Amino acid sequence: VSTQSTGSSGINAEYGGAWPAGSPGRAPPTRSSAGTASPASLTSSTTLTPGRWRTCPPPRTVFSAVTKIFKHIIGMENLDETTILTWLSWLPIREDDEESLYIYGFLLDLVESNNIYALGENNKNLADIIKILTEGIVNTTIKSDQHPELMARIEAFILPLQKNEAVWQPIWEKLPDNHKVLLSGQYQ
Repeated sequence: VSTQSTGSSGINAEYGGAWPAGSPGRAPPTRSSAGTASPASLTSSTTLTPGRWRTCPPPRTVFSAVTKIFKHIIGMENLDETTILTWLSWLPIREDDEESLYIYGFLLDLVESNNIYALGENNKNLADIIKILTEGIVNTTIKSDQHPELMARIEAFILPLQKNEAVWQPIWEKLPDNHKVLLSGQYQ
C-alpha cells in the first residue's frame, strides 16, 4: 500500500468519497500484513509495556489513515483486541502534530468509552495511556495552542485520576521524570 493511496483512504474515511481502485470492501491492514508479531502473542493479559510487544509503527500518514478508517468506517465498537493492541503499540507518535489530533483523539475515544482492550483488565493500562498522552505533549506532537479541544479532553481524563490517590500513585510511579514535571505544572 502506498503512503499516497493510504493517505487518501484516511481522508475518504473521514469525509466520504471513492476508495482507491481495487480497494472497495478490502479490510484495513492486519497485524500480519503490517509485518508485526503474531496475534497469538497478544492476550487480555498483555500490557502496554514498551519493548514487550511494541511493533514498528507504520509511516505517520498510514497510521493516521488507519485511525480514521477505524473511527469513521469500521467503528471502535467493531475492533477486536488484537487490532486495538496493535494500534496502541504504534503510540506515541513523535512527529506530525497535524495528524496527532486524529490519532490521540481516537485514543481518548477508546478511553472515554471504557474500551476494555485499550484500558486493560482492571484498568491495568492506565499508566501506559497516561505515558503515551504526556509523551505527545512533551515531544510537542500535541500542542496546547493548536489543539485546545484535545488538551481539554486530556485534562478531563487525567484530573479525576490525580484526585484519587489510590489510582494515581501507581500511575505516578511508572512515569518518567519529564512527564512528572509536566503533570505537576500542568494539571495540579
